[in-house]
Amino acid sequence: MRHQSSILNILTIAVSLGFIAAALFLPGSSGNLALWAVLASVFLIGIPHGAIDHVMAAELYGLNQSWVEHLKFYASYLLIMLAVGLLWFLAPVAGMALFLVISIYHFGQADMEEFSAERSGRMAWYLARGCMIIGLIIFSDPAATYPIMAEAMSVDLEQFSALMPDPQLAVAGIIGAYLLIVAAGVFAGKFDNPLQLAGDSILLILVLMITGPLIGFALYFALWHSAGHINEMRDFFKSRGKNLTVPGFYKKALPFTAVSIAGLGFLAGINHAFGLDEQFLSLMFILISVLTLPHMVIVDRMYKEG
Repeated sequence: MRHQSSILNILTIAVSLGFIAAALFLPGSSGNLALWAVLASVFLIGIPHGAIDHVMAAELYGLNQSWVEHLKFYASYLLIMLAVGLLWFLAPVAGMALFLVISIYHFGQADMEEFSAERSGRMAWYLARGCMIIGLIIFSDPAATYPIMAEAMSVDLEQFSALMPDPQLAVAGIIGAYLLIVAAGVFAGKFDNPLQLAGDSILLILVLMITGPLIGFALYFALWHSAGHINEMRDFFKSRGKNLTVPGFYKKALPFTAVSIAGLGFLAGINHAFGLDEQFLSLMFILISVLTLPHMVIVDRMYKEG
């Protein structure tokens, strides 16, 4: 597994195997759990893991306590969010394209930093891993994912589906390309702990293929991505002589977590007022994309200083 923490690895394996078993032996339960799994992953750990970016920025960029420097940070952070939000509003297809690109890079970087033995050539591993994750989420069950994507992009579902490649061929190509690229890296000695990487990859592929795209996304986003980032942020502060406990992390994250959840609640209320409740998942993924780009900038700087 990608985590340095054995406790996180055990938790990830146990929860993942539990959901895989439920999908195989209690297939009817997946549909009922999917929405709640996504909501739990986003609200309990997904949004909070990016809600201390202001604290991270103070350390990474050496911000002092003057209100001017903090104002500059908050203004630039919010301007990036506003720009992404406007892109979704004015050109939703471009908004989706940007979301997919930054998700591929961000997810791939976060996962492969733990395994890469050297900095050169890491972009190839980032893109391979990120494309595998996003690709399997999209193509593992088009009946679940295509309507969400078409709704978010404000395009006709039938036309969108007709433009997409054959899902089975896409899945086979994505998995095959990822395994070949990773195998080439292993034989070239580019990875630390190749056996751990192999086990991690196999488990993640099984999760995304068997549990379905929504539960698969929820498990990846919570257990691999967000939990891993929280642990890495705690290690970052520890390297600077500062202790950040898990309760301390959530305390620091609370203000911006509350603002993000309140914002989504406000938008969901507007949707409900206009009878658009079925768009809630699309709206939530748009919110995630708005939050991801400025967060990715902070995380990228953290990795470069690590």
